[in-house]
Parts: sequence; structure tokens; C-alpha cells
Amino acid sequence: MKSKKPVSIQMKLLLSYTVTSLLVIIVNILLFVSINGIAEELSRAYETNVLLNELTDSLERVQSSMTEYLNTKATDAIERYYDTEQEYRDDLQRVVEGSQNSIVLENILNLSDTYLETATDTVQAKRSRIVDKYNVSFEEAEELYGYINSYIYSLNNEQFRYNSTNYAILQGSLRNLEFLTLTILLVVTGVNILLTTFITKNIMDPVQERELMMEAHLKDAELKYLQAQINPHFLFNTLNAGAQLAMLENADRTCEYIQNMAAFFRYKIKRDEKDTTLSEEIGLVDNYIYILNVRFSGDIHFEKDIQESCVNTPVPGMILQPIVENAVNYGVRDLEREKLISLRVFSEEEEIKVEICDNGIGMTKERIAEVMSGEASAAKDNKNLSGNGVGLINVISRLRLFYNVENVLTIESEGPDRGTKVTIHIPKRI
Repeated sequence: MKSKKPVSIQMKLLLSYTVTSLLVIIVNILLFVSINGIAEELSRAYETNVLLNELTDSLERVQSSMTEYLNTKATDAIERYYDTEQEYRDDLQRVVEGSQNSIVLENILNLSDTYLETATDTVQAKRSRIVDKYNVSFEEAEELYGYINSYIYSLNNEQFRYNSTNYAILQGSLRNLEFLTLTILLVVTGVNILLTTFITKNIMDPVQERELMMEAHLKDAELKYLQAQINPHFLFNTLNAGAQLAMLENADRTCEYIQNMAAFFRYKIKRDEKDTTLSEEIGLVDNYIYILNVRFSGDIHFEKDIQESCVNTPVPGMILQPIVENAVNYGVRDLEREKLISLRVFSEEEEIKVEICDNGIGMTKERIAEVMSGEASAAKDNKNLSGNGVGLINVISRLRLFYNVENVLTIESEGPDRGTKVTIHIPKRI
């Protein structure tokens, strides 16, 4: 009877690392699926609160567009009204689909139907020049608008409490999964070590030992911990939850600060590299100045002179905040005297002007020329061209592309310590 041929060292090693490799792959796949599943649930935990915030914004746009039409009776204003009305209906449907049925939600639905009918009657009365009717309808629409806002706020708090409970449960599950992940990876590593030790204990050849060590290190490198990815929307949801928690605890200043932070990030999420309006850009600057003054104890004085007829002018996203940031960081930050930033928006002949002025250290004519020509040195670029990832040259380029004109921005300064004025020139669209 023939004896069995002993298994070769090469075969033993191949079998060992095949088994451990399959084990590592299976464990990684299972952990990847589990962690990503919990991460998605965490991201969705406050989705209803986000939907309600968007519903509030849509309702505000309906009211604003209706008021704009009543004031101007312009064709584009009534078009905006019908667009925002449909947008509000769509957002309302999303809230219904994403929220649990409740008396508050039913009240919102009923009031919304009445409000939209009243708003439409107001617009039609204005078109037909029935003054008494549209005045009465407008007052009724305004009253309904206030009621709906109150109910949405109430529903938002109700959903926040419900979502907070779910979020706490999901957080606990994620912590348990993290512990399980670490345990499994340690076990897999231990099994790998044991198998390798068992197979290689009788191998004396130094070359083979070195090869085994290299293979073992290669396998150890495959054991990586999988982490859930946090996206910008989850960050916004977390800030929004913090604001509501502060509100519930009567921490008014903390609540206001977090709300400004959330508004700032929400705008960044929605508007980076997208079209927007001067009104929304100015709102972002307000948020930014508020956040800065919390940091600098209110030392930065901010003045605005806004011509209301200009605020709906379309502009590319993120054009004002980077300029204001530069004015703060490289204009007024180190001043011993009052730190003043002013924003002025006004119409002049064939263009709308946006002026951002500071009373800071100023700029020389040579420096202005370098900045405008894009020839500034790398060291100086850090001071004049950067700002939250969107530099001044980038702002100029996007303005030129958006309006298809060259003269979109000018910089003026009377010299060192005389302040700086940056003016954006927006051509009026016919």
C-alpha cells in the first residue's frame, strides 16, 4: 500500500493564505454593508426636519412673490408666483410622504389649500384691478401665512423629538458595531497568526521565513477599519438638531449662533458654483458677520445700505462672502480703532453696483494692479486671492462668464491705512 504524499510547504502556505484572505474579504464586505447601512440611517434621521425647513422656505417664497406682483404687477413676478406656488405644493407633498400623520400636519394641509386659493384670488383680483377684493384677500392670505408658519414650527419640534429618539438608538447601534468590528478584526488577525505559526513552525529555511513574513505583513495590511462617510447634508442636519436642542433648553444665544452656522452651511451646500440672487448672497454675508462677531466679541461693525429693487438680481453663487472675508482678514482685523465693514447695493444708469468697503490698512496702486492682472506673487496671493476656497480672481472669472462682460469688478484705495473699496458691476438685464 502506497503512503500518501506529504503536502508541500508551498501548498500549505497557499491554502493558509487563501483561507485567511477569503475570511478577510467576507468580514470586510459584511462590515462595509452594515456600517454604510447605519450611516445612511443616521443621515436620514433628521430628514423630516430638513423637509420642514425647506417647506418654510418655499412658503416664504410664495408670499414674497405674491407681494412682489402686487407691488409691481410685472409679468415675471406673476410667473415667479406660479412657479413658487407649484414648488410649495411639491414640498408639501414630500413632507406628507416623509412625516407621520398628525393633527398638526392635517392643519397644515388644510390651511395651505385655503392659503393658496386666497393668494391666487389676490393675484387675480390685482390683475382685474378689483382693489377692495385684493386688499381683503391679501390681508387674509397674510394671516393664513402666519398660521401655517406656526404650525410648521410646531410640527418641526414634534418631529425633532421623535427623530432625536431614533438618532440616539442609531448612535448606540453604531457604537456596538464599532466594538464588534474591532473584535472581529482582532479575531481574524489572531486566526491568521495561528495558522501561519502552525504551518511555518517546522520551516527552517531563512529564505522561506522571510517570504512568509512578507506575506504576513501583506495580509495584515488588508485589515483596515471601515468608517462611515459624513456628507455635508448630515453636517447641516446635526447643526440644525443642535439649534433646536439649544432652543428647547432656553439657550437663546447659543441657538441663534448655531442657526446662523446652519444657515451658512446650508447656503454653501446649495449654492456653491450655482446661480442665486443678491438677496440670498446678502443673507449669507449677514450669517458670516454674525459668526465672526461671536468670535471677535462684536468688534466688527457692519453697515448695510440696500436698494430693495436690486435684491432679486441674479448673480453667480459665492461672490460677496469671499470679498467680505478678505476685508475682515486682511483689512480690519489688526486695527486698534473701530473695525468697520459696509455693504451698499444700488442702481446706477445701466448697471447695479455692489460696494464692499472697509476702513482698514488699504492697498497701494501697484498692489491693486497686481491683483487685478493676476500677476500677484504666491506669497501675496494668500492675502488677497484666498477666502474660504473661493479667491478674488475666481470671483472675477465667474462674474465675467455669467454676464459675458469684462468690467465686472474694480478695487479702489486712497493708499495705506485709508481703507479699500471693492465694487462689483452688474449689467442690467433687458
